[in-house]
Amino acid sequence: MPKNLRIFHFPGYARADLSQVGGKAFSLLRGSEAGLPVPPGAILPVEFFASWFEQLKGTAEWSAFLRAQPEQLPKACNDLKLSALRLSFDDEQESALSDALQGLVDRSFAVRSSSPEEDLEGTSFAGGYETILGVTPATVHEAIKRSFASCLDFRIVAYKREHRFGITDPKIAIVIQEQIASECAGIGFSLNPVTNDLDDAVLNSNWGLGESVVSGAVTPDAFVVNKVSMLIKHKLAGSKEHSIWLTPTGGTEEKANQRRDEFSLTEEQILSVTELVKRVEDLYKRPMDIEWAYSAGKLYLLQARPITAYVPLPEDMVTAPGQRKRLYLDVTISVQGLHKPLSPMGTSVMKGLVRRVAQQVFGFPEPFANIDAALVWIAWGRMYVNLSNAFSRFGKERIAIGLANLDPLASKTLRQIDPALYQDGKHRRSHLPLKLLWQIPPYALSLMEAALFPEQAQRSARLAISTFMRDAPDMARSNMPVWELVDRLLIPTIRLVLRSSSPLFLSSRIAREKMKSVVGKENEPLLDTLERALPNNVTTEMGLALYHVSQMTPGSPAYEKSWANFIELYGHRGPVELDVASPRYRDKPQLLLDQIEMLRKSSTDLDNPQRRFDQAQVERRQGYQQVLRQIRGKGWVRTRMFQFLYRVWETLSGYREMHKYLLIFSLDILRQRLLKEADVLLTADRIDTREQIFDLTIEDLRTFVNTGEYDLRAAARRNREPHDRLAKVSRLPALIDSRGLIPPPGHEPAREGEAIGTAISPGIVRGRIKVLHAPDEKPLLRGEILVARATDPGWTPLFVNAAAVILEVGGVLQHGALVAREYGLPCVSGVEGATELWNDGTEVEVDGSAGIVRIVRHNEV
Repeated sequence: MPKNLRIFHFPGYARADLSQVGGKAFSLLRGSEAGLPVPPGAILPVEFFASWFEQLKGTAEWSAFLRAQPEQLPKACNDLKLSALRLSFDDEQESALSDALQGLVDRSFAVRSSSPEEDLEGTSFAGGYETILGVTPATVHEAIKRSFASCLDFRIVAYKREHRFGITDPKIAIVIQEQIASECAGIGFSLNPVTNDLDDAVLNSNWGLGESVVSGAVTPDAFVVNKVSMLIKHKLAGSKEHSIWLTPTGGTEEKANQRRDEFSLTEEQILSVTELVKRVEDLYKRPMDIEWAYSAGKLYLLQARPITAYVPLPEDMVTAPGQRKRLYLDVTISVQGLHKPLSPMGTSVMKGLVRRVAQQVFGFPEPFANIDAALVWIAWGRMYVNLSNAFSRFGKERIAIGLANLDPLASKTLRQIDPALYQDGKHRRSHLPLKLLWQIPPYALSLMEAALFPEQAQRSARLAISTFMRDAPDMARSNMPVWELVDRLLIPTIRLVLRSSSPLFLSSRIAREKMKSVVGKENEPLLDTLERALPNNVTTEMGLALYHVSQMTPGSPAYEKSWANFIELYGHRGPVELDVASPRYRDKPQLLLDQIEMLRKSSTDLDNPQRRFDQAQVERRQGYQQVLRQIRGKGWVRTRMFQFLYRVWETLSGYREMHKYLLIFSLDILRQRLLKEADVLLTADRIDTREQIFDLTIEDLRTFVNTGEYDLRAAARRNREPHDRLAKVSRLPALIDSRGLIPPPGHEPAREGEAIGTAISPGIVRGRIKVLHAPDEKPLLRGEILVARATDPGWTPLFVNAAAVILEVGGVLQHGALVAREYGLPCVSGVEGATELWNDGTEVEVDGSAGIVRIVRHNEV
């Protein structure tokens, strides 16, 4: 038999590369070698089918497949499959197949496909390849051809295109395995796919063969077992509408309602399957999904593959099974609204920022040395708060109250959690850091100046900010190493925020709270109008500036001047701007040009952002006068106190957006320097693309310069792997514990046709839904209601057209809520699954005062 048609038998010493046998077969070889109860079988490797692919690629069907437009692809795939089913076995293939069937000829067997791209971590292909059961020696040739042809199925091709696999060079291997005539069978997960809990195993089972469970054709029995205590936590009998059984002559038959009132597994068998799940997980060192079967009282492992749809955690954030757990809050979601991980370089820079804040403010030498003692932890492009430590310092209720202003849904979930389940924060610091004491006097003086002399404090802050923004770019043009530039940029930025913009904003918030007590509870609702169209907010000013650019004739001197001014002031901003890897408006101006064109088409003299802002200012001033009228009867002192507090509020509250504006300004300077470094490395053939610099870290660059032999390409691949794993998760949670458990959110009862969230910005508006997952995904037309997971400043231009805003994540201090109030848009946040609740065009009523979204008319398309 030719070498290139070698057959791999199992059990037995049959080492193979994944590229030869595919993911499914590779796991069977590995499990068999490790002593797991894998039924015997053989593998027809990729090379076995090479001649068939050569023949197919010479057909008219293959040419039509390559030329097919998306709407033509289903037919093209079907024609190609029919062509594949007409192929015949040559002598070499017949000889190899005869070898594969040795020892199996007197039994029936299962024929399963095994692709090199299937069952890898991150790609499951979701059962797209075909498995044929009850195959006999007489039917094996047709079964192999059917399984082979399934790699050309439209489902497989569409899946590959979606996940960016190539479709022009398919590869397939085939497993021929002894068929287990099972009395019961099913699947098992080594984590709970609903809660993401690593400590749970979840089993589904039915009578007969496992195909009825795998295919999802029945409601199986379900069991949840704690893998640490080995206690069965939950048993639920399924309907088991039918079951599939082998026939004596080969093939299968279906039986309806077979023993549907009985559990298909005994408690002893449940625990045995759980032990098998644990053994497989321990072998692969990752969460696994298995298929299993019981026959004549013996348990078999039929398949094992990595679980692809779960939320992974970095190893240093995971506690061992049975240990006290930690609870984490992902602040990149709750505070920043970022649902994909930062780049490796972005992560490195954020760690540097937090490290310098800890050192500058608190004097902590290394905040990332010990996760048990840390309050903040950064890994895999995410920033987490270690709530286990925060509970012991601040208390759960106080944290939940503070979180309600940022992420109401996470706050509601947190209130249901028992802190006793998590570590007690015994590693916390018991004293106030001395360096923090040194920071208090100058900060207190800045705060006092802002509270007593707001205009003077504002002038001082503006001078400090303008000086910094004038001088900082010169640092990037120097020859200092990039890691020194990080220090030279971030430390002054931190000091500027602490001594200039932060005291202004905090003073305004204190004034806002004091106004509540001055006006009294009966007049407190009137204060909501005082939030509108406040001056000195750089985010609001950016939106209005973009509108004014849109009203000028493209190419005119006035347009060019306005455009240049806009880029000078806001060119360092953009979507996902917290990540130094993200392009800025000056890097990718088309983002702005599209918004300018939309504003030009949708704005009129009577209906435009500037007019709406001006009207909101009028309403705020009218609200101020109304409050004055209500409290004048309460005395001169109270009236003057309110007037003074309002002056502080009006003058300084807009500076809440300045902290991030300054940070992003510094990150952009660092980004431009990194791109220059990338050009040098690209010329020296050290990296593959300019953008690959953002797959590295600051420490990688330092090591490369210090050694000269450091492999930057290999470092970039290592750095990207965990970020890419996390980026594949469709929905990252705000709360997760150190065993992967995602606490379920609290739900308030809603009436039919209503979705309940948190009231963010008052008002009631009707309009049509437009769901966006990215600011440049599709146009938001004037009067449409923006629905998004969350927003950052890159979304700001969209708000000028929005009639209202609905957010899955966000509270009264989150970006989307702030801008909505500035424009006087009704806003509801904390609406779980908002981006999946409605189709575009569905008409709803958004009640921003009550936090309710009511369906007016569905759009089913």
